[in-house]
Amino acid sequence: MTWEELLAEGDEAVKIVRKGLRRRGINAGESIVTQFDTDEDIPVYDTSGKKIFWISVKTVYGSITDPIEQMPPNYKGWMCGEVESKQWVYPPALIIWYCLKTGTAWGAITPKRPSTKWIIFPDIYGVVKDKRKSRLTGETHYLYPSYCVPVDEIISKDEVILYIQQKVQELSR
Repeated sequence: MTWEELLAEGDEAVKIVRKGLRRRGINAGESIVTQFDTDEDIPVYDTSGKKIFWISVKTVYGSITDPIEQMPPNYKGWMCGEVESKQWVYPPALIIWYCLKTGTAWGAITPKRPSTKWIIFPDIYGVVKDKRKSRLTGETHYLYPSYCVPVDEIISKDEVILYIQQKVQELSR
């Protein structure tokens, strides 16, 4: 599998989540690239077309049906973005994880300061091998220090949808 194929899987997850949000009446836009050269997977707009927040979508591999019970071994939380990523300059309102194989989705609301509620794992670059990416590309890849959302911060798909609907209503006033 090439890097482009890995990216295509991520794009597919974003499309599926966007379609589901639109079916529920949420004005979910197409992905955009920011001035910081980061991508906002799903910008959300009010009824006048003004962007009010954005959602980050993370693709999950394997057959996850219960994100609490099926946390990957040795992980302290669900990964949601490299600590040094510029996406944290203007962070997403929430993170949605989507498992392509099972169609299971869950999320987390982004705190004002992620480092106060989320875990950083691994502590340094170059010590934890990214097994899947290494296996698929035939090259050695390591995990960058990333924010990981502990299971007590995870919310269900229904809670994600309710949060988005409430946030749209609140910010559209």
